[in-house]
Amino acid sequence: MSKKVLIVEDYPATSKMIAEILEMEGFTPLIAPDGNSGIEKAKSEKPDLILLDIMLPGIDGLEVCSRLRADDATKNIPVIMVSVKASTEDVKAGIGKGANGYVSKPFDPFKLLEVVKKHLGTT
Repeated sequence: MSKKVLIVEDYPATSKMIAEILEMEGFTPLIAPDGNSGIEKAKSEKPDLILLDIMLPGIDGLEVCSRLRADDATKNIPVIMVSVKASTEDVKAGIGKGANGYVSKPFDPFKLLEVVKKHLGTT
C-alpha cells in the first residue's frame, strides 16, 4: 500500500506539480486548497505525511500546524512546511509550531522527495 501525502496548497499549479512528483515515486497524493480543508482531510484521510504551505486563504499554515499538533488524531503526522517564506525567522516559526521540516519555494523536486522520503522512513 502506498504512503499517502496530503498537499495543503492554494495554488493549483503547484499542487498539481507536487502531486505528479509524488505519484512518480509511488506515493498517493491528496490535495487540500486551504487550511480548513487541510485539517479536515488530515483527520478523515489520515495521511502518512503533510506538505503544508504557510500562506493560505482562511487560516495560515502556521495555525494549521498548531491545530494539527493539538489534535490527538493528527498530532503524530509529520508536517513539512513548503513555502516562499524562507527567512530564518520563517523557518523558526514553522518549526516552533511543530513542523518536522521546511522546504523553501521554488524547490528542487529531488530535494522535496528526499525530505519526504526521510520523514516517511523510505530512503
